[in-house]
Amino acid sequence: MHFIAALRLLLGASGADNRISGVAAFMNLLEERLPPVDTVHAVAVTKSGRSGTIAISFGTEFKSGLEIEIVTTKGAVIWNPRGVKTVTKDPSTGEKVESEDKYPNYDSGVKAEVAQFARSIAEGKVEADAKQSPSEALGDLEVIQALLESGKAGGLLKRIPEDIAAPVSGEGGGDTVYMTGH
Repeated sequence: MHFIAALRLLLGASGADNRISGVAAFMNLLEERLPPVDTVHAVAVTKSGRSGTIAISFGTEFKSGLEIEIVTTKGAVIWNPRGVKTVTKDPSTGEKVESEDKYPNYDSGVKAEVAQFARSIAEGKVEADAKQSPSEALGDLEVIQALLESGKAGGLLKRIPEDIAAPVSGEGGGDTVYMTGH
């Protein structure tokens, strides 16, 4: 769920036309102890018609990291728990320019999320943070459900209703999405 939430957040930051509007997925169970599905490989298409891949597996011991990579014709952003790397092209020289921010003390944010949620309850607020709203959770679940239904149907394209899967708003554009997780 968190992988899809992160992907939807990043896509939303690059523009409303980049919300996931459909998926074609294949799924597998590699480790019997993780039923019903521990691996999903999919192609996702955005409202603007751009496509990318989603690969999530908990069924292999040889892929032990989380990485989200968004690649466009203008550059790339690669995020993992240890930092974020951006790659762009210098307009005057045409050379690749890389920058990297390290996260030496990575925190998944779960404790902060729970604390914010508890504060919202104590203060009587319905929503503490737009990213924690029921509509965002429903959007994440809708993508996951489409992935599972498509996988069960052997890769059949599953459309995601526009009113449900709209991510937190943002600006910008992008071409290709690649996400892996373990």
